[in-house]
Amino acid sequence: MQAFFAKQTTATQKLNQSFEQWLTDTLANPKLDESERKQRLTNWKLAPGAQFCHPREEHLLPLHVCYGAAQRPCENVYELEISGKKASMYLWQ
Repeated sequence: MQAFFAKQTTATQKLNQSFEQWLTDTLANPKLDESERKQRLTNWKLAPGAQFCHPREEHLLPLHVCYGAAQRPCENVYELEISGKKASMYLWQ
């Protein structure tokens, strides 16, 4: 969450966008098989910009719970901007 409070620079913007792109690809890409999706989510700290955007894992726990219940790619991705930073929401139906 430190990304929301960091000064907006080219470097912080790239970290934010890289993580959001990785997260969207991980959760919504229908070409990923579920074992690969699960492995990526398990090792989310290795994603580009992950530690900058979410230095503590509890911010992503609800997302992991939702994926764990669905065990498939999400159907809808909603992208928005909060305090000048890219953010996303994922919906399983």
